[in-house]
Amino acid sequence: IHHYQVVGRKAPTENDPTPQLYRMQIFAKTEVHAKSRFWYFLHQYKKMKKTTGEILSVNEIREKNTRTVKNYAISLRYNSRSGTHNMVKEFRAVSLVDAVTKMYQEMAGLHRARKESIQIISHAVIPASECKRPSVVQFHDRKIKFPLTHVRPRKSKRFTKTYAAS
Repeated sequence: IHHYQVVGRKAPTENDPTPQLYRMQIFAKTEVHAKSRFWYFLHQYKKMKKTTGEILSVNEIREKNTRTVKNYAISLRYNSRSGTHNMVKEFRAVSLVDAVTKMYQEMAGLHRARKESIQIISHAVIPASECKRPSVVQFHDRKIKFPLTHVRPRKSKRFTKTYAAS
């Protein structure tokens, strides 16, 4: 998944030579898929289609620092078999794209929600004090250790022979 910024507008006409610009941040596999999602959402919110509009730019947004783990809150809307639901999910990841990927995996596993039926409303980096989910809070301890559960001792060099007769 990639993070794209898509900017588009209604095609200029004689009545409206400078139409309003619309900018969306979209998570998609390719640039073409991002453009398609842009028109899908714009058609839902404004009376505009691909045939009556134009895309001015598509840029991929890359995160500057992916060396530290951050807490992300993602608010989303998804369609299930019973209706439309809103929710906020928290994730720990090194980048926003990683957090969104985790969100898609979790929604598919826990709620059987397909990627096409999920709409990301907003996302934010939140401090550790604002985290509520136990799956995120459990990793906030500075002295956390991960034990090695299965370590096999190496054979001593003293008992190995360099040249052995067969």
